[in-house]
Order: sequence, then structure tokens, then C-alpha cells
Amino acid sequence: MRLNDTTDLALRIMIYAASVHPRRFNIDQIVQTYALPRSTIMKVVSSLTQGALLSAQRGRGGGLYLAREASEISVGDIIQHMETDFDLVECMRTGNRCTITESCKLIPPLIAARKAFIETIGRYSVADVALAPSDFGMDTA
Repeated sequence: MRLNDTTDLALRIMIYAASVHPRRFNIDQIVQTYALPRSTIMKVVSSLTQGALLSAQRGRGGGLYLAREASEISVGDIIQHMETDFDLVECMRTGNRCTITESCKLIPPLIAARKAFIETIGRYSVADVALAPSDFGMDTA
């Protein structure tokens, strides 16, 4: 199983958000931190705000911030919001045309593995994976 690059970036943005919490941050700070295109960051931030994982406030004193406490947002919440496909093999997908699906013994272990992955990541909150602001090169004073 592999998470898509958008999910990877979403996780990194949420780690950043938790690490600077309760301070607000902006898109440019994320762009500078991760050296990625602004358009990519904006797309992911938009998805995170639509998923009620980040909140945004416009205007003076505005910025981005966690929608809830970091301890209340699981890594699993982020991954399940960002990932569009947990169907690991053809037989788990719509339009399956595998000829051995009816007798295949691989499907149950794959379903169990997917379930174990989702349960495991769900046990970790953003607070559990947050870093210190100094890990991002920020002054903590």
C-alpha cells in the first residue's frame, strides 16, 4: 500500500500546524518550509479546510490553524479524507473483471490488512506526531 503524494503533503501540513499551534500560519510559510509549489500547497490546504481538519480566517490577524485540538485529529482522519482509493487490487474495485474472484483466497487477508492499517493509524493523533517549532527552524522565544 502506498499513500499518494497529496496525502503525504497533507500529513506534513498537519504536523506543521500542530507544531506551531496555537499560532496561526500561512501558505507562504508552508511553501518555504517544504520547498513545494504554492499551487500544490493551496490545493492540499483547501482540501484540509473542506474536510474540517484546518480552519482559515481571512483578513488582518488571519491565517490557518487546526480546526480542532491536535489530540482530537487522528492521522487516520487525515489519510481517510485525502485518499480516494483503498481498493488494493482489482477484485476490490468497481468493474472488477478478475476471473478468480469467486474462489480467490487472497481477498480476505487483503481486507484484513487494510482494516489493520486503518485501525493502527487511527490510534495516533496529530499531537502524537507533532514536532517542536525548532525542528522547523523557528525561534521558540
